[in-house]
Amino acid sequence: MTITAIDEKSPYLKQVIALARANSSTLGFLPKDAFIESTRRRHLLVAADDEGNVLGYLLYGISGKKMLAYIVHLCVRPEYRKNKVATTLVQELKAQTYNTLHGIRVRCRRDYEASRVWPSLGFSALGEMPGRGRKETTLTVWRLDYGHPTLFTLLDDPEGSARVKVSMDANVFYKLDEPPNLENEECQALLADWLTEAIELCVTNELFNEIDRHPEKEVRAANRRFVRRFRVVSGPEDQFEEAIEGLRLLFPGRLTISDKSDIRQLSRSIAAGIQFFVTLDPRLLKKTDEIFEAVGIRVLRPADLILEQDSLIREAEYQPVRLAGASMAIERARPMEQLLLNESFRAPQRETKQQFAALLNSLLADPHDVEVKVVKDADRPRALLAFKRSKETELEVPIMRIDRGLSSGLASTLMRYLIQELVLTSAKEDRAVTRITDQYLTADSVDALRENGFSRSNGTWFKINLSGVMSAQELLVKLVGLDSKVPSVRQHIHHAATIIETAVASGNPNMLLSIEKALWPVKITGTNIRTFIVPILPEWAMHLFDTGIGSQNLFGGNPNLIFRVENAYYRNSSPRVLFAPGRILWYVSKHSGKYQDTESIRACSYLEDVVIDRPKALFTRFHRLGVYKWNDLFKLAKKDPDRNIMGFRFAKTEILTHPIDKKTLQKLWHEQLGKNFHIQCPISIPEQVFFNLYSMSL
Repeated sequence: MTITAIDEKSPYLKQVIALARANSSTLGFLPKDAFIESTRRRHLLVAADDEGNVLGYLLYGISGKKMLAYIVHLCVRPEYRKNKVATTLVQELKAQTYNTLHGIRVRCRRDYEASRVWPSLGFSALGEMPGRGRKETTLTVWRLDYGHPTLFTLLDDPEGSARVKVSMDANVFYKLDEPPNLENEECQALLADWLTEAIELCVTNELFNEIDRHPEKEVRAANRRFVRRFRVVSGPEDQFEEAIEGLRLLFPGRLTISDKSDIRQLSRSIAAGIQFFVTLDPRLLKKTDEIFEAVGIRVLRPADLILEQDSLIREAEYQPVRLAGASMAIERARPMEQLLLNESFRAPQRETKQQFAALLNSLLADPHDVEVKVVKDADRPRALLAFKRSKETELEVPIMRIDRGLSSGLASTLMRYLIQELVLTSAKEDRAVTRITDQYLTADSVDALRENGFSRSNGTWFKINLSGVMSAQELLVKLVGLDSKVPSVRQHIHHAATIIETAVASGNPNMLLSIEKALWPVKITGTNIRTFIVPILPEWAMHLFDTGIGSQNLFGGNPNLIFRVENAYYRNSSPRVLFAPGRILWYVSKHSGKYQDTESIRACSYLEDVVIDRPKALFTRFHRLGVYKWNDLFKLAKKDPDRNIMGFRFAKTEILTHPIDKKTLQKLWHEQLGKNFHIQCPISIPEQVFFNLYSMSL
């Protein structure tokens, strides 16, 4: 028996799909395209005998946020189910993901025979939850933990607290209530138990009107019973009417009753803060990009939701493209703004106006140690932030609030930006700890803090953040030195030191990189992580990360882009130099425009993901990051929709305090590499050269 991660040209693929179809009563339906996409990502493992017969397969996905592999299908032919085929497939998945992830998760119905197999494969039952099929069922949540120590408290909550809500059209809803068959399998796949990992299907009140139009009483009654299985969402009436107006412009001319109902369903979803709408309606799908641009909701087929569910989760949490405003600015709060700030940022259910005013007044009255800042969009307050410098080793944040009028996704985006800027500010001031003491944080804020490596202790949230370049051993010494200076985080320091010792002993570079990101912006030497210099034109740099260049433009950088904590950039797919994970130094090249401070290294980022694909696929994958339009990618592909180009995602970008000019680079290249510095496309550089350059820029 051999185990192979197959590609889309593999002769095993047809056998796998046939095996899946034969076992669809327990596995659930999965579109053929989902199998093909999994082969492109090499996420389909096949067990085969010497004669080329498929004995079983394992199809999985990866949750980048939770650093877990999740099993979508694990299927073995009945005659081979006692031959350790499942065990071997799971062992291969573990081997392939052990150094990069923290474990494997699967959800399985309690009444299935397979539910008794997971303990023998090393899985532990973490809990249970209701299933989503046509019959009421219970799922057990199983996890195989690799035992990697981690500084990220997010992983202490393996189930997560919130799922992305997806609204569905009536045509999808009706197919879910039909017996499974080949014609409705795309919709039936939405009921798969593994999708409950992160997605909750919802309906709007408008669906009841659709149901009411059916001529047969028995059908209406059955549909009304089935709709109880899903959450019914609604929102403010004024937002519903506003969405109606925006959508109506996209559909001129006479509308049928069904068309009007579609627009109402979309509008109800928008008013409820839903970000994704699944449908089979070709008229809506044809206008998916226009609808997103106009009202900010993604219209997609069920198959697209299934194929891209992990990236859609990230899209729901991080939406910089939707933070566009006429004028974004961060400025000091003024005493005369107290009434407006009270209306926008007071926690209404738990905090009185007097309590909020007293807190704000006490902070504004201490300008020596405290800064109070407001993020504004066209003079409307969007975020309120106060940080206190009364302790030498800490940056304390007594207020961190987001405008209650922002949707959950936009609030989450803005919060992530603020957290990143706070950590950078704290580290650059050589303060080892950033501490959030605001007692009225929202659930979105807590999720953002967890994702950025904050831990909770004694009612506050804190993060250790160090700066500079050091070896793992020097980092250990630095942490031990903090023990007496910051006794309140002593336990966390000891935990971090133990993890670093374990990582050093194992020699695992991915574990060291994980530690580096947890203690960011520090850089750890000796990780053997790839390092690159990437050239970028100044007009793109000013939109992606460099506000200094942006300020030289008459209109500045795109105003919403100051809130980006991750971005995407595109290049020709050849030469293939970039590989993730990695670190990037950005070289802003010279251009015909009259930009200053070009031809220099100006920023540093982590390279998170590199994808080579057709322009439309890349645009769909990264469009949430919002810098590039479809025409930009189409032009890069030389107007050939089938021509592959490269897209890569980068995060945690630091604007360097002291940019490194081309003259300095030439000198360093001669001294350390014995050649001239020349760059037209991304180049790979030795790790030590990266650290020398980064240290020079601090």
